[in-house]
Amino acid sequence: MNKDKFSESINNINVPIEKLMEREKTAMFLAKKKRKVGKIKRSFLVACGLGISLLGSGFVSTGMADALTNIPLIGSIYKDFRDIASDKIDRDHLTSLIDKQDSQNGLTMTVKEAAYDGARLMVSVVYTSEQEFGISETDGFGYITINGEPVEQVGGQTGQDDINSKTIIEHHQVTFANYDEYSDEIEITVHGENLFGYEADLEVTFPLKKVAGEITEFTPGVSAITGDGIYTVTAEKVTFSPLATRIDLTVDYPVEMDANDTWPWFEYYVMDDTGQIYDGLKLQPGMMPGKYGHHMVLTLPPMDIVPTFLTLIPQRTNSEGYREEIKELKLVLPLIETK
Repeated sequence: MNKDKFSESINNINVPIEKLMEREKTAMFLAKKKRKVGKIKRSFLVACGLGISLLGSGFVSTGMADALTNIPLIGSIYKDFRDIASDKIDRDHLTSLIDKQDSQNGLTMTVKEAAYDGARLMVSVVYTSEQEFGISETDGFGYITINGEPVEQVGGQTGQDDINSKTIIEHHQVTFANYDEYSDEIEITVHGENLFGYEADLEVTFPLKKVAGEITEFTPGVSAITGDGIYTVTAEKVTFSPLATRIDLTVDYPVEMDANDTWPWFEYYVMDDTGQIYDGLKLQPGMMPGKYGHHMVLTLPPMDIVPTFLTLIPQRTNSEGYREEIKELKLVLPLIETK
């Protein structure tokens, strides 16, 4: 199948946005309640409690299935399923072809492509089976390690669906807890333990180089406080990289809210100097492991042109279930280059 036919098949897919947004809202609520995040094995179906299962609703067409067997997975697939970096990935060909696999007891795991820029990691995986996949009482574990160690993360997305009765596709996106903590080349291992009811310990290891591109970092250091003095939000750092725009926030509130688990989970939207708004699927919120809600990370799409400022507007859900802006905590982040 050529790329024109592939694009046509992708365009015919009906993506249920309302359902995705509802899943996102539920996942973020659950994440708020995970007060401490340890280094554990996580199911590929959830990434740090903040994942959206974009492909998990069973709406992959026959045309798409044919396309997936012939076209690299990440670029066009991530574009149609609204990854925050999809446009740039597709345009600048930022993924690395891996195509390595491991097989055991009738199950094969193939890592297709990957991309890494110091802020985020993206990996696409295909599972194929000698028998038709069925319902399993045991989910097993799938997880990724870097340089042999668990990955500390603040959020991401994971999606999975069957392409046909013997083929399942997964895509994974991770936002690292600490930006640029790894070197320019890392060793990735994708693990699959007893997945889909198979007794199989699968493992694919491969080197991955950082995507070439400029990294620009700003330290706005601006704060806003509510009139009652209870909440303060500070924009500590804004980082622009090839696969993301990252905003690190400090949220201060009374310490007793940590003890009784009533600390606030604010929702946010961001606007750039042209009026472009980033929210919903264009903004991935996350929190630093072990910090309750004190250190929040907002991940936005990568920006080719760094804006002169960003405006950050926190929101909360009122008693009637509607979002309302917290005007006192609105922040204007001046982007003055510091390095």
